[in-house]
Amino acid sequence: MTNETNLQGNQNIVIQGVTDSTITLNVNGEVREIFNKLDALQALLEKQQAQSFQTADKIYNIGSITNANFDFVVGQLNFGKALPPDLAQNLITDENRWVQSLRQELLKKGVSVGNTVPAIFQHYGWIIEVFLLKMMTKPKNADAYPPQQQLSYLAEAFQSTLRYLCYVQVAQLLRPVSTSSANRSEDKPNTAISGFIQLEENRHAGFDYLSLLLLSTEMLPQNEAFMPEIGDFVQELSHTGGDLYATALFLEKHRNLLLENAMPEEENLPRLLDEYLTGLVFWLRKLSFLAKYRLVSIKDISLNYRMGTPKNFVHRYGELHGMYAETSSEAEDYPSKSIEDFFTYNQSVLLFKGSNVASCLDHIHDPSTYLSLSPLVIDQSVFAENPKQTPEIFYFSGQGVGGRQYHFALYKNELALGKRSLPSNKELQVKAQNNRQPRLDELFEQLEQVFKPFKTPAK
Repeated sequence: MTNETNLQGNQNIVIQGVTDSTITLNVNGEVREIFNKLDALQALLEKQQAQSFQTADKIYNIGSITNANFDFVVGQLNFGKALPPDLAQNLITDENRWVQSLRQELLKKGVSVGNTVPAIFQHYGWIIEVFLLKMMTKPKNADAYPPQQQLSYLAEAFQSTLRYLCYVQVAQLLRPVSTSSANRSEDKPNTAISGFIQLEENRHAGFDYLSLLLLSTEMLPQNEAFMPEIGDFVQELSHTGGDLYATALFLEKHRNLLLENAMPEEENLPRLLDEYLTGLVFWLRKLSFLAKYRLVSIKDISLNYRMGTPKNFVHRYGELHGMYAETSSEAEDYPSKSIEDFFTYNQSVLLFKGSNVASCLDHIHDPSTYLSLSPLVIDQSVFAENPKQTPEIFYFSGQGVGGRQYHFALYKNELALGKRSLPSNKELQVKAQNNRQPRLDELFEQLEQVFKPFKTPAK
């Protein structure tokens, strides 16, 4: 496979070919061959005084490459444009069958699941299920959405899974290192985490979550990981000869083409839609373990206590699985759970181990049973002045110029095709002073404190 040179500047280093033993590069117009090893590539870059190289239309900083993602990165050149043969020969063309395929995979995991489309999708949680539902809906007065829009829903379903997995891993890395985590060495490279934390907001749509997933998983000891299934998933994903690796590159490649507005002609899109759906279902079946966890927004916590009685902390919460009814949501409509002597985190989006939230809250005395995804994932409604507002989930999407302004995107924002803006997409800016929503000042302070160790100059 060949790769065109797109790097700008005096040090253009582009991987043009990869075999099991060698890497062929174009170095400032001169073709060179090195061993297919990380230290060989690092030595070449150091000799050329270069910090970056290009492969498969992507540019990587050498500091973000470790043994965990080296094979994945350099191997991309030979994949990504086609679905794996085993999947391509068995395309999904019936929308009902693929939904039941997901249901069957959930049942194999021992999950209690209904038979309707929403009952199946809700096990993936709001961040993912919203795009699965969009894939199944049809616009008013039309048989279907235009092919490009259909493809965008598929692509964002894929992207939302990657983002979700990354936030689970990064949330653990943002926590202070405890004495029990001594083997999570402080001198391990955090270039990938720093790059993510310092991401410019206008670049988040094309951010490389695949690479972040591999690197963040490497940095977490498997025996301490909150969601250990991710480690097994990443191990399979990293196998460059496997179908999961090739499928991930195929899904990512065509999402990037959508971002660049470089899709095939209209007559070729139906085939691509079938291929993309087939790859996405294969991918989603591998992630069925997500059904064993529950996302919850802790709306508020109040103390119920009288002299001579135990302290009871009343948690009012909103589950982020399944869709809320369109009727108005009164404050008392949210479930509440009274817990003796213990409380979780107010104004946080928590991920619990288990499928029944009330039962999960009974075990909050054990911090290993839940993980706070905040401030990477927040519920904007808890910072609003209207206590009746239903949960409105936003995810971290980067920083403003100077790093003193943080941006968040609504979990159901759609992909803006052709770089046009979508009026339905919502963004949230968190500044040091938020005059329209003063309670966001507290969130800003939290972001400053949590992100500070990772705000280091990129190397």
